[in-house]
Amino acid sequence: MVEEEGTDEFAHSNNGTRVLQSMQQLEKAVAAARAYIATHPDTLLVVTGDHETGGLSVEEFDATDESGDAVSAEDGPFWIRGSDRKFTIDWTTSGHTSVDVPVTASGPLSDSFSGKHPNTYVHDVLKQVLAPRR
Repeated sequence: MVEEEGTDEFAHSNNGTRVLQSMQQLEKAVAAARAYIATHPDTLLVVTGDHETGGLSVEEFDATDESGDAVSAEDGPFWIRGSDRKFTIDWTTSGHTSVDVPVTASGPLSDSFSGKHPNTYVHDVLKQVLAPRR
């Protein structure tokens, strides 16, 4: 299990730059896990979050759009790599939200994660994988 705490920590402070940097670190961790799976195909890889923070939304950059202030301020603009376009991150809170988080998986039992489930469902599937073999 690997956690990239920065995505949560920096979303609490509505810091888009640092959230994006943290997401890049998470991408590196997932790449390392995928490299391991390449030689250990019986491994289940699950990537998810335990909650959403900040009410983050990604918007096309518009210099005339009102930015708001405090927790409703927009963050950015940020360049889209390989493009001449920019985007902003809009925040609605500095706390946790009830927004669903995605779950992606590959490997044994990964098809169990299709659809929409309560967050405790991840535990239910992992329990099957981690159960002692007899």
